Order: sequence, then structure tokens, then C-alpha cells
Amino acid sequence: MFLRERGKESEREGGQEAAVAVLAIFLLTIGTLLVLLGVLLVLVGTLLTAIGVALIPIGVALIAVGTFLLIRRLLGRDRTRSHFG
Repeated sequence: MFLRERGKESEREGGQEAAVAVLAIFLLTIGTLLVLLGVLLVLVGTLLTAIGVALIPIGVALIAVGTFLLIRRLLGRDRTRSHFG
């Protein structure tokens, strides 16, 4: 009787070991996918940051040119009339 109970316990332990192994493989797979997704997001974020850094000076330059042209138009009317008129 003791041997039968011990056999059942070893079967349960073997089943638990298999379940733990399956769980470990599942966790490793999910963890690997999360790490790869994180790396991909970092790369995309880096690319977007680089694009943003390039766009900021371009925008500042366009604002400066637009401001210059508006100021020139507002202040230049009297000067152009005196030169050509």
C-alpha cells in the first residue's frame, strides 16, 4: 500500500515537473517577444526623434524667413516708393 501511494506521488511530481517546464518555456517565449518589441519601439522612437530634431531647425528657419519677409513688406513700402517714385 505504501508503494502504491508513493507511485502516485511520483506521478504527480512528474506531472508537476512537466507543467513547470511548459510554464517556463511559455514565460521565456513571452519574455523574448516583449524584449524584441521593446527594442523595436526604441528603434522607432530613435528614428522619430532624429526626424523631429531635423524638422525643428527647418521650422525655425521658415519662421525666420517668413518674419523677415513680413517685416520687409511692412517697412519697405515707404522706401520702395521713395526709390521708384
